[in-house]
Amino acid sequence: MFLNIDGHGLHVALHGSEHDPALVLLHSLGTSHAVWERQVRAFSATHFVICPDFRGHGLSEVSRTPVTVGVLAEDVVAMLAAVGVTTFHLAGISIGGLVAQCVAATLREQVRTLTLLDSNIVSLAPQMWKDRAAKVRALGLAAIEEAVLSRWTTPQGRQSDEGRGLATMLARTPSEGYAAGCDALAVADCRHSAASLTMPVTVAVGEHDEATPPQAGRALAEAIAGARFEIIDGAAHIPLFERSQAVNALLQRSVAGG
Repeated sequence: MFLNIDGHGLHVALHGSEHDPALVLLHSLGTSHAVWERQVRAFSATHFVICPDFRGHGLSEVSRTPVTVGVLAEDVVAMLAAVGVTTFHLAGISIGGLVAQCVAATLREQVRTLTLLDSNIVSLAPQMWKDRAAKVRALGLAAIEEAVLSRWTTPQGRQSDEGRGLATMLARTPSEGYAAGCDALAVADCRHSAASLTMPVTVAVGEHDEATPPQAGRALAEAIAGARFEIIDGAAHIPLFERSQAVNALLQRSVAGG
């Protein structure tokens, strides 16, 4: 489904029946809605699964205005209104988890459960993200490809068919789309939203995640009253393919809690 949101052509993938409970899945930087393929397969028989593409990712247009986590959250809120969803379960990974926190704070009466994967509450390395944005704008995504992919999966996962698929998602992301996401991550701060997150919240992080390490996930969980914290054994930053069974089981437990 293609929508005009704030003057931008944005894409959202819809799976399953609109009569089933809605599950919204928000992707990571440099990927797209397709990163949730294993979860869509697992949940679309029982849920209306909604997977937006952020600005400059997947099939959505590159932003012509500055991007922040708040701007991406506003896009998601507008997309959900256009789709006609009133209550939903919400999950996000990495930057998608930051966006999910903002969406949940805005629509707290409508979010039944919130699942945050390999994410954080405030920017972990503002200068690194600023430097990365500048490098990508100057030299293109190829200049940071190896550094990014080495953190997304384990070495074994990198060699798998789906590991190669992740590399393709990154390569097909417009450089400006990725750089704008770096801009957003440099100033990301969801600490003001934490008190608003009164729905059941699950925070999980890969055991071997170097991008948002377990201590960052634990700090996120501790900032949200009543949040449950889990470690995904054997996982790196993007466990959605490599540890899909564990992620699906975790997401099922989270959804069942609401």
